[in-house]
Amino acid sequence: MTDPDRATLLDQLLRHVREELATGVPPEQITPDAPLLEMGVLDSVRTARLLAHIRTAHGVRVPPAHMTGDHFRTPAAITDLVLRLRSQTAAP
Repeated sequence: MTDPDRATLLDQLLRHVREELATGVPPEQITPDAPLLEMGVLDSVRTARLLAHIRTAHGVRVPPAHMTGDHFRTPAAITDLVLRLRSQTAAP
């Protein structure tokens, strides 16, 4: 099975955030560059749920050192983090 490319992964993460995590935020406002922390979409519980989703759906564990506001600022930033971590674990 091939890894999804960036656009596909971003779409999958956007769909998950819109359908599973957003609380009262209209789905159309959750764009690739939406500030999830500032919008209140991510809090500690929803971030934990997102981390579990990333681990189960995409096979990537996010180390504690990477659990920062910069990495979780937007869906695009989360996508880039997942791709970076995936490539690190795939490297010999």
